[in-house]
Amino acid sequence: MKGVADFYNKTATEWSDEILKEKKESEILKKFYSCFSLAGTKAPRILDMGCGAGYDSRILASLGANVIGIDLSENLVNIAKNKIKNVRFVVGDITESLTALGRFDGISCLATLTYVDVQKMKQTFFNIGQVLKRGGLLLVSSHDGDGKDLKESFVKIDGEEYDKNFNNYTAEELCGFAYPQFKLVDTWKFKDFDEGWRYYIFIKE
Repeated sequence: MKGVADFYNKTATEWSDEILKEKKESEILKKFYSCFSLAGTKAPRILDMGCGAGYDSRILASLGANVIGIDLSENLVNIAKNKIKNVRFVVGDITESLTALGRFDGISCLATLTYVDVQKMKQTFFNIGQVLKRGGLLLVSSHDGDGKDLKESFVKIDGEEYDKNFNNYTAEELCGFAYPQFKLVDTWKFKDFDEGWRYYIFIKE
């Protein structure tokens, strides 16, 4: 059975065309960026984790951030590179070391940790902590709930089976994975957005 990277490589064109039509992340990212403006951080260096076709990266760059996008899918990264010229995009696995990318003032991780196994979550937060500056902000979105969602995870395309590994995580679980490097400082919920999704702001201590 094929995994997450295989699924998004297979559906890259279809998925990127659809997501680029959506505007919901704009409100979230503007609110996230305003945190840096209020702190007086000009042109913050932000890592967009799970950047996909670059939609969130493009928004952050348009607001004034210096953005690097990283994604597991080579096909999605290539689409982002072709469409967005003022952002650097790289193929990479966030469950592995990120230190080659340098240090960041902020990290956006929207609907990305959803695809990380629970056994790898602690290491993933450690990797994030290695590249986020002290006092830096981490924006995380997660679908609230317990365990792996089998209905969302398993799909068949052109006769081949894929496991997207769609996991639900509660706020308490995320705080446990994040400890002791991070502290939860705010939780956002947008009533007009997908039911069940929560948005969390962590600060690097």
